[in-house]
Amino acid sequence: MFHNKFLTLAVLLSVSSALICAAQIDVNLSDAKLPVEQHEGVEQPKTIAAATTTSSTTSTTTTTTTTPPTTTTTTTTPSTTTTTATAAPPTTTTAAPNTTTVAPITTTPAPAPFPAPDVGVWNSSCIIVHLAAQLNFTYETKDNKNASRLYNIPADAKVEDSNCAELSQTIHLAWGPVDAIHSMVLQFDLVNKSSELKQIYITLPLTSDHFPDAKDNQTIQLIHQGDDFVTPAKMSYHCTRAQKFNLTEIMQDSKILGTITLSNVQAEAFITDNRNTFSTAMDCDGPKTMDIVPIAVGIAMAALILIVLISYLCARRRSTSRGYMSF
Repeated sequence: MFHNKFLTLAVLLSVSSALICAAQIDVNLSDAKLPVEQHEGVEQPKTIAAATTTSSTTSTTTTTTTTPPTTTTTTTTPSTTTTTATAAPPTTTTAAPNTTTVAPITTTPAPAPFPAPDVGVWNSSCIIVHLAAQLNFTYETKDNKNASRLYNIPADAKVEDSNCAELSQTIHLAWGPVDAIHSMVLQFDLVNKSSELKQIYITLPLTSDHFPDAKDNQTIQLIHQGDDFVTPAKMSYHCTRAQKFNLTEIMQDSKILGTITLSNVQAEAFITDNRNTFSTAMDCDGPKTMDIVPIAVGIAMAALILIVLISYLCARRRSTSRGYMSF
């Protein structure tokens, strides 16, 4: 009897403990908040349903059956997202082209040197001239300024006139258009049996084709006076190197307006036999006393002959005097 009561009490205590535990579990599960992960394309339940516990108790007079609560748990498996890293293409850095433009260097070519004059040959019945002539003179421009210019005497100038007087001879050269005649006159004088170039006279109209900047209707007249090309008569003067002579505007003028340069010169005046070839040449750089040598030799020989003759006459006279004394 006592044994049955003790068993019944134990069963009741077990049932009470089970109910208390179930109630606590029910409360804990209802308040529990499970983590919710968002997945693409999967709609997640917003609320986790609380676990439902059903208890069935069957009481009989002698036996009590207790059914443990049924717990429903929803488990969310997180989806695995696989990310494949794609290697980025290599970065190519292209250097920007240098767009700095270097200014071109403009070099002004040096002006070409003025051409040398050509050699002309002119002859008349008493004068032969072979030379190249270049002028360098000053003239007035259209804006009333002074300019300098080189000018070559053309080699194709013609002998316009000549004068074959006994002591002074001239040869007149001319070129250019009819309405603007250019000319050069060379005068040779005979002084102490030597030929000398006494004067060079130049007339030069400044035409527009050669002097486009010159004042209109301007004519330059230039004169040189001197004792040049001195040569013994019957000989020609020869000089290859260039010789420069001053030019003035009028005679006896000290104001120099330009120069004339003569080169490759050979000249002879006072020709009497109408030939067109030069006599023996005397070079400008040769000895100036080449005609004194034969004169000195002749004088020495004459003196020697005179001394010998005088000695012979004296000796003969002495011999004659001694002969007369013997008788």
